[in-house]
Amino acid sequence: MKIIDDLIGKSKLYEKIDGYKNQVEILNTELQKKHLIIQELTNSNDILTKENFEASNTLKSMELLIEKTIKENGEKKIALIKQNKEIKKQEEIINLYSNLYGEFELVNDNSHTGLSEFDEDKSFFDYIKPKNDNNDFNNEQIAAIRYNMKQHLRIIAGAGSGKTQTICAKAAYLVLMKNIRQEKIAMFTFTNKAAVEMKERVEEFLDGGKIKISIGTFHGFFKRMYDDLKTKFPYVNSMGINGGDPKEGEKKYKRLLNTFIKKYRLKQLDENAGDKNLFEKISYWTNMGYSIEDMSTFIEKHFKDLETESEYPLNQRFKEMMDEFHSTRKSENIVIFDDYMINLLQVMKNDKEAMEFIQQRYEYIFIDEFQDTNPLQMEIIRLICPSNQINTTKLIIVGDDDQSIYFFRGAEPRYIRDFDQIYSTNTLTLMTNYRSIAPIVQAGNRVIQYNKGNRISKNMVPFHNNGGDCFIQALSNQDEEADWIINKSKKLGLVNRTEEKVTIPDYTKSVILYRSNIQLKTMLQQLDVSDIPFVIESNEDLMGIFNIDHFKNVFRSWEKFLNEEVNKVYEWNQIVSKTAFAFYKKKQEVEKFIGSDGMYITPEKAAEFICDRKNEKKKEIVINYLKEIIHLKNRQPISIKGVINKFLTFPLIENQLTKEEIKWIQKESEQFDSWEDIIRRYNDLKKKKEEMSKKLRDYHAGKYNALYLLTIHKSKGLSFENVFIIGVHNEGLPSKRAVKLDPTQIQEFIEQAEPPSTIEEERRLMYVAVTRPKKNLYITFPKMINEKPSKRSMFLKELALPFK
Repeated sequence: MKIIDDLIGKSKLYEKIDGYKNQVEILNTELQKKHLIIQELTNSNDILTKENFEASNTLKSMELLIEKTIKENGEKKIALIKQNKEIKKQEEIINLYSNLYGEFELVNDNSHTGLSEFDEDKSFFDYIKPKNDNNDFNNEQIAAIRYNMKQHLRIIAGAGSGKTQTICAKAAYLVLMKNIRQEKIAMFTFTNKAAVEMKERVEEFLDGGKIKISIGTFHGFFKRMYDDLKTKFPYVNSMGINGGDPKEGEKKYKRLLNTFIKKYRLKQLDENAGDKNLFEKISYWTNMGYSIEDMSTFIEKHFKDLETESEYPLNQRFKEMMDEFHSTRKSENIVIFDDYMINLLQVMKNDKEAMEFIQQRYEYIFIDEFQDTNPLQMEIIRLICPSNQINTTKLIIVGDDDQSIYFFRGAEPRYIRDFDQIYSTNTLTLMTNYRSIAPIVQAGNRVIQYNKGNRISKNMVPFHNNGGDCFIQALSNQDEEADWIINKSKKLGLVNRTEEKVTIPDYTKSVILYRSNIQLKTMLQQLDVSDIPFVIESNEDLMGIFNIDHFKNVFRSWEKFLNEEVNKVYEWNQIVSKTAFAFYKKKQEVEKFIGSDGMYITPEKAAEFICDRKNEKKKEIVINYLKEIIHLKNRQPISIKGVINKFLTFPLIENQLTKEEIKWIQKESEQFDSWEDIIRRYNDLKKKKEEMSKKLRDYHAGKYNALYLLTIHKSKGLSFENVFIIGVHNEGLPSKRAVKLDPTQIQEFIEQAEPPSTIEEERRLMYVAVTRPKKNLYITFPKMINEKPSKRSMFLKELALPFK
């Protein structure tokens, strides 16, 4: 029996328990010695002299300490007994998974000791204690709140560690205990919701009323600084782009940009230079900190093949377009959100007096979620707080590099990871997770540790013991996966329902997290069939196959060509071009073949150019595909299903769409017998998307009982009682398109404004998803997809959770 115990690791666990018991015995022996010391002190005549009062207080403190220690030892004994029982209950699981719960983790006994009555700040913490969600602050939080700010402060705050309340309490501490004027403190984060929460918490700590601490988003904060500069130095007004509502400004911006794209003949760069259009490329490059000259260089390097050689090159036309575009926006006051940052950056770079004014504006700046900082934001921060100055504004940054999941927006974890290489920094950590039960916290620890050498090493400690589910559920197929989640959410929704004869579950207790829309196709169908109310945050994901990139693009090209009001020849040649690109024809070749004289190209001529002369079968498919599109234009009865199936055989489409996406499109297209059918389906989905906006508002207002469907990206910073992570297979999470980290290759992607997801970031996504639940975590995947075995995600092994 001992051999078996050794093999499964059970003996080691018992040895640890025995070790803890020995520690308790040693503590008890020490306590007995302390009692003897107290007795000797009590009997000593020397103690009862001039220091009698102080000695009496000391004795009382020691007695309280002894009483507290005895209580803690008793609690530790109880915890050890419970742990022993848990091991016995889990014997069958231990035989299968020797590392089921990872290392034996206990909260540090000293992490919640609090402050003594003699501490000078005791009254402050007593004052804010009633407003603190987790009662007493722990020692890690107290250290961060009271840090003297001789250096900049970096707080590495893990998931569920109470970071928001900690930094808000620190702001209150600066005001109440260090007499810092509120006007000299600024706090900002990345979303309006987070900023509102931060403001409400600070107001509570400062006893309500209007506060003068500047709190807002990055964009709002930088706009406020720029507006302050305009008031102080009126000439600054001419140095930036000004305007009203940036949301309205963005609409005008896009219309104006399209006008200039046509004027400078940049349509190829807008439509055929990757997944992002020109508006999206400019925004991405801007947030990456690149100038117009940099962008022009990237276009020359990566996109010159979009057209044949010209005396007026593509990159030069782009640069001249941007110059005129900027001048026009400035004169017409067309402002967008990015301008708030660009305006401030340009003024600080070009006006020393204005820069010094900004540098003296605040004494302390708090930045939440610092792992989401992009290069443009970091450049501005370094101007506001120069790293080479001693008497400068002090930064308090807080975040977690393990939760950096917005690389596609330019956010880079290196800024929080390497902060101490830029600034003279003191680093403190918040490592107690108050959100989740122990198995969930431990699973998160295990999976994220596989990002070796590319993260700040850390290990979260659970505050809560076991008290819920935490396992992987393998289902036969996607239908069974969806059914299992729906039934489980019903059961969870009926738990703790106090009303008599309640039969309607509280679906708001659960959330379904997903990586991409392909994971939702069956789930959405089953929710409709089962008549289960649901809301989805990313409305575009309701569009089904019309939200799959390549199909979405070809559908738009068909729609444009079939529109009576468009230039038929131009749109037809666009379809020919896209077909050629789908056969890996070079852009320069296609541009030369299409020409610029606007001549109509026959299907036969197009197929001859597109296909290898030896590949007669492919040539025939292309000819028929193009002819059928012409028949559709002429209102002839053609099955749209046939057009779609031919499109799906094109080499690029077969290679870049997943097998699951192709099967999804094929299955959906079986219901399309005509162009009217596909348009009807598209319009139905579009209507559902519009209706979803109202349902979402009602759900968030607590007026709509529904299951919540949310992307992992949008779940960051949130927490839920029950979490289902769906579709965790090899092409679901991690994404099929994820690449292994290669800095040289990634720089090439950045220059093309097509940042890839890396395996490391996909793992951070998994970590974010796993750390959302408070009580129950269910990770699901289908064993079979489209009647073929699916590959299991690498993250399942790394999580090391039990299978059910």
